[in-house]
Amino acid sequence: MAGLRCTVVTPTESVLDCDATYVEFSAWDGQRGVMPGAAPFLVRLGEGSLRIEKGSGAADVFLLDRGFAQMNGGTLTILADGVTLPAAIDATAADKELADANASALTRGTPSERVDNEHRQRLARARVSIARSTRR
Repeated sequence: MAGLRCTVVTPTESVLDCDATYVEFSAWDGQRGVMPGAAPFLVRLGEGSLRIEKGSGAADVFLLDRGFAQMNGGTLTILADGVTLPAAIDATAADKELADANASALTRGTPSERVDNEHRQRLARARVSIARSTRR
């Protein structure tokens, strides 16, 4: 079976380029999983986790902040607006960010402000989830 090459980039840096056995990421409409031999696709990313399994039980986990994922010819390319390593997430700050975003959701605003706040909430929830799961 052909392998799966995974490349993770942002507009400013190349984050990771490796062989993988399985990749799971947050798409705009839910979690997606990709294995070697997957059919080509292009999907918009959401806010959430990116997990790249490398076969020996090792996995890299990142926080994704929107972008696109493309599967083509055995290569999965993740082009994210932002990627954060779990070690860079302060769990206390993430909890406060989520509380602030939830409090902001209670106020009325323009449609654009509500969309921005929903993005902040989803990103904060993902940040809290990753911080908790990697600190066990």
